[in-house]
Formats: sequence, C-alpha cells, structure tokens
Amino acid sequence: MESILKEQDINIFLNKIERNFPNFVAGIITDKNGFPIASKIPKNFGIPENELALSAITSEERTFIKNQNFLSVKRNLGESNDIVLFLLLQKTNKYVNRFKFLNEMVKNQTFF
Repeated sequence: MESILKEQDINIFLNKIERNFPNFVAGIITDKNGFPIASKIPKNFGIPENELALSAITSEERTFIKNQNFLSVKRNLGESNDIVLFLLLQKTNKYVNRFKFLNEMVKNQTFF
C-alpha cells in the first residue's frame, strides 16, 4: 500500500529549499500536466500560481515569466519524472554552491 502524501511534509520540503537559498522568490510542485500539488508564493506576487505551474512543464524556449531578474530552476521529482519542482530565484552568483544541496534533496526525497 502506498503512503499518503501529506501537505505538512511537502511544506517542510519547500521550507528547506527556501532556507537553503536566501535568494528564493517562489516555488511550486506540479504534476506532468501542470496541476499544482503545492506552492510557496508570496502574497501579492506579480506572477500567478498558474503561470508558475505552466512554466514548470514547458520547455526553456517557451516561458511565461518575462522578468530577467529571476533564475528559473526545474527538477524532476521521483523515478517516473511525473512531478516537477519549479523554483524562481533572484539572479545572483553568490549561492551557486547551494545547488549541490538542492540536487541531494531532490535525489533523497521519498514523497514521489
């Protein structure tokens, strides 16, 4: 029997990512069709949740986010790659070394 996905567990996962990246702006987890599973988006943020979700599943050539101050980060979650983690970070070279921690978190997560 499969375990049930809990909102609290996903929020803890997103909070760890936010703590790892001080330049974190927003994050969303979607399925392969772009339906949001969880998100961490500030109130009154200029980009709606549905645009973040669509950006998570589209190719790099087609983007819904036109702001050049943001860095888009996509990672597939799970073995089947049906779940996508999409992050928006402020552009800076200061925290490049923290991507190693992000990759380890994604690889070791057991939710998907």
